[in-house]
Amino acid sequence: MDGMELNDSQLLIRDQYRKFMTTELEAATPAMESGAELPFPFIKKMHAELGAALGVEEGDDEETRSLASWARTQLVIEIARVNPGFGLSWGVTIGLCAGNIMRSGTPDQKARYLPGLLSGDKVGCWCLTEPGAGSDAFGSMRTIAKRDGDHYILNGSKTFITNAPYGDIFLVYARNQEDESIQAFIVERELEGLSVGKPFKKMGMKSSPTGEVFFDDVRVPAENLLGAGMRDRDHVRKSLAGERIGIAVMGLGIAERCFEIARDYAKERVQGGHAISNYQLIQNRLARMYVALSNARRFVYEQGDVSILDACAGKLYVAEVGTFVAQEAIHIMGGYGYLEEQTVERLARDAKLLELGGGTTEIQILTIARHILEQ
Repeated sequence: MDGMELNDSQLLIRDQYRKFMTTELEAATPAMESGAELPFPFIKKMHAELGAALGVEEGDDEETRSLASWARTQLVIEIARVNPGFGLSWGVTIGLCAGNIMRSGTPDQKARYLPGLLSGDKVGCWCLTEPGAGSDAFGSMRTIAKRDGDHYILNGSKTFITNAPYGDIFLVYARNQEDESIQAFIVERELEGLSVGKPFKKMGMKSSPTGEVFFDDVRVPAENLLGAGMRDRDHVRKSLAGERIGIAVMGLGIAERCFEIARDYAKERVQGGHAISNYQLIQNRLARMYVALSNARRFVYEQGDVSILDACAGKLYVAEVGTFVAQEAIHIMGGYGYLEEQTVERLARDAKLLELGGGTTEIQILTIARHILEQ
């Protein structure tokens, strides 16, 4: 159920994505969830097998650019319908790590790091959050970079870092001791003084390893300062806005899948001589789920380049929709929905992170209010 008309090109791409996710990714998910397999080899498999479907070119005309943008969004949705945790690890490597280097890196940085990250040969991390600096990432940042000749010396730690236990390339944000600016450094795993913790045990998103990163006098070449130095914090805010839009897209994928499972279950499950879909209280739940899903879909598909205000609004709303629809699906399925073997049980656990990561619900509300009052 997509709730919108797709043209032939969109249908072809969507069907390629969905077939791959519902066969290949679905089959690999139990092993990823249990920790028996890591998500990273599957990134390479996905890139290899989907091939051209992943590489819709931007092109020179508006129609082609629009299709490319739609395809990127649809890919995230199709991944999130099956395994949001895998999508998280993939998105951090490709989007937050490689994407920032692509947008802001020097030509040498792009040539050195992008091929490995974009192919899936290298695992990327985006290191902003610290034990004492979550919502106040800038003001409370304690990781320090001190200039020492043609190097910077990094000291500090990061936590809740996606892919950290197995990362190869770390994009690390630190306070430059010289001028108090927040700068990003491309740090390679092999550098002496860099260490990582064991993967956290989490409520959900179990297919995506998360952990800590520690920096003990790590000497980073000055040439690894992202973009040779950023003049303001807008590059971080833009990254956060992009992350929030991605979270909204994942929320839509979760909500779509949970709604479809609950709808089909309600039509098949018989109680009192009738399918439970005949009972008005079940119909009420399905109707409200669909209204929320429909509104979420409009945000995700009908927005082009969005402001920070709208990125926060979309993240806030669609993340909550993902959680709401997943929980309603469990309720409709009753005891069966509560079993670990059910997809809705896993997706409900995964959905909760969308309300926490990329800025909590409270931070979205405060940011939205601040931007409204500045207008």
